Amino acid sequence: MMDIPWSDRLVAHRGYAARYPENTLLAVREALNAGAQFVEVDIQLSADRVVVVFHDDDTQRLCGRGGTVQALHRAELSALSCHYPSRFGEAFEGESLATLSGLRLLMQQFPDVVFFIELKRGSIEHFGRREFLQAAASGLAAVMDQVVLISYDREILQQAAALGWRIGVVQDQWPEADDQQLQQLMPEFLFLEVSALPEGPLAWQQARLAVFEVAQAGMAQALMQRGIELVETFDIGEMRYALNCEQEARDAH
Repeated sequence: MMDIPWSDRLVAHRGYAARYPENTLLAVREALNAGAQFVEVDIQLSADRVVVVFHDDDTQRLCGRGGTVQALHRAELSALSCHYPSRFGEAFEGESLATLSGLRLLMQQFPDVVFFIELKRGSIEHFGRREFLQAAASGLAAVMDQVVLISYDREILQQAAALGWRIGVVQDQWPEADDQQLQQLMPEFLFLEVSALPEGPLAWQQARLAVFEVAQAGMAQALMQRGIELVETFDIGEMRYALNCEQEARDAH
């Protein structure tokens, strides 16, 4: 990992979210077209147990209409326009809320790209870990080799690991050295809030470290040099371009 270009160590956070409504198939497709080698999206479960690609529990921010994802059926969610009006106005009006089945078809067109799929706590709490994981695993089985399941909820990750899935823990604080539960879980990836990082070189056990959310190429480069493997960004296209320019300039000297 340390030998690949800096730009290829970026994770498209909710797709190309700086330019397109987050977690939509449009945002994911444009991130892939921009060259993303890693993509992160969030999933929830609808009232009729359909897995949808959506971050919030409430639909107001992304769709301009209130409602709880877990209380709405797929048909009701499909009728919403996921165009993030407070950010993009009406530019993307009519953009559909993505389902996991739609995402899977897109993933299959880019078999070398790794997708971090975050299991959101709202759906875990509403439906229970077993039911949510079963629905997610069923929908992703055909692309299992491309998937890392991530979550703040360690217990659902433990269940996922027992089923053979690659896993990553998400947390907002740097882990304690004696975090026995985390050590026993042995996640392949550890996703951390960038503001919670300690000073100096960065490493924790054998986990591969990733951080969120970074918008400056210089910061991303500095973090990689300190031991961070992957950097999440909403600005995947701009960040890739900036890091490629910096690496070319460095290699020229």
